[in-house]
Amino acid sequence: HLQKPLDLEELIVHRPAATFYVRAEGNAMKASGVHDGDILVVDRSVHPTDGAIVIAAIEEEPVIRRLVKRGSRLFLISDDARFEPISIHPDTNWLIWGVVTHVIHRYET
Repeated sequence: HLQKPLDLEELIVHRPAATFYVRAEGNAMKASGVHDGDILVVDRSVHPTDGAIVIAAIEEEPVIRRLVKRGSRLFLISDDARFEPISIHPDTNWLIWGVVTHVIHRYET
């Protein structure tokens, strides 16, 4: 019994026109399974909900963080306590580029 070959694009990309890939830099989200050098699959069409890992731009600087809602306030939070939470204010220059839907991690051999 042979299973048909797997198509990685078919398995992880549900909306090709809205999907892009980025390489993670740093270990700010390591506890969530995002390691330095990992490839992130990001979907711009997914609505970012509380707790989602997102790619955002703060003052035009890209970051990988968890979107957290506390009451009426929004924060971008790292898994690493050495990084201060980023509080989003009405005057903050920020933009969510997309929601991370998958992480591709390479194991060293």
